[in-house]
Amino acid sequence: MHAHSPARQTLLLFLLALAVLLPGIWEATGLSGKDEFFLGLRTPMEMIEGNHWLVPFLDGAPRIRKPPMLYWLGRASYELFGISIVSTRLVGALFAALLVVSAAGIARRLSGRHESGWLAGCILLGCLGMATEGRRFMLDVPVAALSSAAFWTFLIWFDSRRLAWLTATTLLLAAGFMTKGPIVALVFGGGALALWLNGRLRLAELSRHRLALFGHAALWAALSLPWFFIVRALYPEAANLVLADELESRQFFNLSPGIFLGLLNIALPWVIVFIYAAWKMRHENGAPRVALLWFAATFLPFLLIKSFDRYLIGSLVPLAIFLALALPQVKARWPFRVGALLALLFGTLLAGFCFWFKLGGWYWLLLPATYLTWAWWQERGRGHTLAAPAIFWIAVLWGVFPAIGVNAVPGDVVALGKSRPVAMFDGPQPAMLPTLSAQAHRHHARLDAADLAEISAQKTPVFVEDKDISRFQQALTAAGYSARELGRYETLASHGSGLRFARVGSNRADWQNAFASRSLTPLLTRVFWFEISRP
Repeated sequence: MHAHSPARQTLLLFLLALAVLLPGIWEATGLSGKDEFFLGLRTPMEMIEGNHWLVPFLDGAPRIRKPPMLYWLGRASYELFGISIVSTRLVGALFAALLVVSAAGIARRLSGRHESGWLAGCILLGCLGMATEGRRFMLDVPVAALSSAAFWTFLIWFDSRRLAWLTATTLLLAAGFMTKGPIVALVFGGGALALWLNGRLRLAELSRHRLALFGHAALWAALSLPWFFIVRALYPEAANLVLADELESRQFFNLSPGIFLGLLNIALPWVIVFIYAAWKMRHENGAPRVALLWFAATFLPFLLIKSFDRYLIGSLVPLAIFLALALPQVKARWPFRVGALLALLFGTLLAGFCFWFKLGGWYWLLLPATYLTWAWWQERGRGHTLAAPAIFWIAVLWGVFPAIGVNAVPGDVVALGKSRPVAMFDGPQPAMLPTLSAQAHRHHARLDAADLAEISAQKTPVFVEDKDISRFQQALTAAGYSARELGRYETLASHGSGLRFARVGSNRADWQNAFASRSLTPLLTRVFWFEISRP
């Protein structure tokens, strides 16, 4: 394999991506969120317990809000490596590595330079969004990876006209559609649109291959659509409810200006360099213009719909490619310094939190923070500029954040979850108990008479957060049941996003009391578990 061959670069970048993203995926108190621990990690477990393959199930109901590809892979990984947090997050890390090598491959194709691939891949690995989302079992990185890989293979087909590459494009788009539906078209379609606007992709030329394109479109439909028709036939009422809910939640013209802060978040520390370089090179033609148009096509739609930061993962691909092309021309150091300052501020806040509350872990940041400061204040080589952010985020997400102890579950609760099924009432807490105990357990958004009868007959312990105690008691009273407390514990519990770990309802005074006393007690969520019975 030649030293400068694309295949060698792809292999080395793939291995580098895994080396950067795998550390810390085994931490149960690592960065997580409700969509991961409540949906992603539990669904493949219940698929195994109920022997479901075609249609994923969760809490006894078909999980059809999203297509099944990621859950199929999650179940396969559980079956192959055993049920653990590593098994599923390994799937996410492999998709993240695919995203990195796809960005590198596209950069090589657009620029015609081997070096651009290295730069694009390493810049992408240094973005905070890749460091956080590439370590989780979520949909956003896989769909972005499949869409980017499809665009990469499409470019190869367009240059070589070898049908095998067009078939690869079709298979990747079908897999992406089966992962998160039509959003798979965003990165691929944005790239194609940018090529067309820049004159590199001509519709007249594509029309000469219309038979091959129509044939592969038919192949895509044959692979992508049958599952949805099957689900609608098997579960028509559930499918109608999900469709109506998805259409309502995806209404356009719901302006989301906060997405600019989302970009700042996921692209740290490179975002300031990107903004500066984009302004300086706004009149450039060729590959830099394609990358900027592509970025706009993947970013601007999220201004019009309710969006989360992680939705912008696909936008990091053209951002990294543009920077790979522009970096040799960026001579000013102040964009690097501002970007480094923002990253250091974020990491220092987490490390300072750990230090103040005597949690440990803060010391992991000392050397990486020093390295980032040195590398981005006064460059001693491009390699340091590329390596420092990735090393810094490893320290933050493997060393510092897990020490905070978000979603920590006591050993006796884990032992209970391993020994018998438990129920979780509208929390769900304990968040990581299903993964730690290797059982999906059952979550109840509400408790009706049938649920309570089953729980009471089987003497299933029910876990309830303190914020839900009153509703829990009302449900019991209405159905004629009572509850006996079996135990309780306190923890920092993730509510929604991974950084929202304070008790629901905590206010400024609680935070002040916590910092004044150097005790987390005012911020802790109290979790009870009960036995339900007839009086």
